[in-house]
Amino acid sequence: MARVRFTLAKYGSFRFDAGSLCLNFAATVRHRGSRPRDLLPGPDALALWLRDAGLVADPPLPTEEEHRAALALRQSIHASVRAIALRDNVETADVTRMNAAAALPLAAPQLAGSPPFLSWKADNPILSALAAIARDAVTLVGEADRRRVKICRHRDCRMLFLDASPRNSRRWCAMSICGNREKVAAHRRRLKNRTNGGSQ
Repeated sequence: MARVRFTLAKYGSFRFDAGSLCLNFAATVRHRGSRPRDLLPGPDALALWLRDAGLVADPPLPTEEEHRAALALRQSIHASVRAIALRDNVETADVTRMNAAAALPLAAPQLAGSPPFLSWKADNPILSALAAIARDAVTLVGEADRRRVKICRHRDCRMLFLDASPRNSRRWCAMSICGNREKVAAHRRRLKNRTNGGSQ
């Protein structure tokens, strides 16, 4: 199998702060509220994400078919979790796709070396990784506290995340990113209003 030469700068930074594996995967489309940018445009980018997510230590280059399957799974995850956040119905086709991917075999733990060294073996490491993502999504859609499933309120972002705060009061995917942007924008609006008010 072909291996991948990783160049993170080519794709930009991945985010792993959405609160779950499947939501981190859905977050590989950035700025869904304005100008969506896909961080997984090709099989090599998918392999890089799977490695950075800790799912495949040395991933082979996914096939075009595996890449298409990954993007379709990502879309079903996003649509389903977004429906939960909006208190809407999850589409049957998305449930079917997530269930099918979740039914694929996972990688098996293996011991090798001295002292024992843990590794994970799979006949198809790419599909096994997708199975892990899908199982996380199925669990989230089926069992999550739906009040904790949220959409970032920044109009350009709209990233899905799980709110684990004690008061369930998060509004932004991250205070240091979208929360800060909104604070800056609000400050500028206040200054503009003061200026406009003072000039009248």
